[in-house]
Amino acid sequence: MKRDWDLIRKQLTDVEEENDLFREIPPKPVLTDQAAWDAYEKQLEEYRDVESRVFGHYELLVNSGYIDGLQIVRSADGLFSYGLYAPRLTMSGHDLLDTIRSTTIWEKIKATAKTKGIELTFDAIKALGAFALKSALER
Repeated sequence: MKRDWDLIRKQLTDVEEENDLFREIPPKPVLTDQAAWDAYEKQLEEYRDVESRVFGHYELLVNSGYIDGLQIVRSADGLFSYGLYAPRLTMSGHDLLDTIRSTTIWEKIKATAKTKGIELTFDAIKALGAFALKSALER
């Protein structure tokens, strides 16, 4: 899975706003007719791709200490399960979201990273966020 910072930004916002965290995951496909096996397999693969992307990013945020009250468990065969216990952002989660919340600042962070050839990491976002904020205030 490649880290998707726009998804991370959305997920942090969803936790803060107490939205349904898994609304992007479609209903799991059900095989209703053996004759439709190929279509079912394709739907199941698409479902698992979305599920893996959404749960994988929440897993990163939980394991990095940005979200509390959410548990993501990945089985040996790559399937996910979860537990919700009033999910909330930690102080670090709030700080990260505050850094990337503004669309203007977020776009400036991404553009600066691309221009400078910097990979977006949590630390790079914090540093570039400070730079983007300073640049916005100087205008």
